[in-house]
Amino acid sequence: MNEYVLSPEEVSPQSIKAVFDDALIGATLTADDKVCVNEEGIKVFISVEEDKQLLTFFLLFGWRRGTRPEDQLELTNTLNQNVVFLRAWAFPEGIVLDYALPYDGGLLPQQVLSAYQWLRRTAIWGIQQYDQKHIVA
Repeated sequence: MNEYVLSPEEVSPQSIKAVFDDALIGATLTADDKVCVNEEGIKVFISVEEDKQLLTFFLLFGWRRGTRPEDQLELTNTLNQNVVFLRAWAFPEGIVLDYALPYDGGLLPQQVLSAYQWLRRTAIWGIQQYDQKHIVA
């Protein structure tokens, strides 16, 4: 893979998808212009926020049926307190884990791939480590 630098003006959902295509990692574009990378059934979405010059990587996990809101909040807070650089937030149907990568000075493809791999690995580890009540589906 060539190590070129994407200038901030070149960063787009299409150019981020191309980074994954070049690395032979399957990616698609969603209807709302997010990049979706699906490996082993785990989907990571990447949003290009041009106004902030950020790439936001995020995973969504669902709650098991009958999960108490108190337990959802407890897990979310535990992840936020114990996993550095990862942000967790809950919604009624599940939990989102995200990470932001600034690209104001340009972006190396390896940075994109590294951030993707880090979030995927760290999010899965965090759920395995801290979901003691097994509330994540």
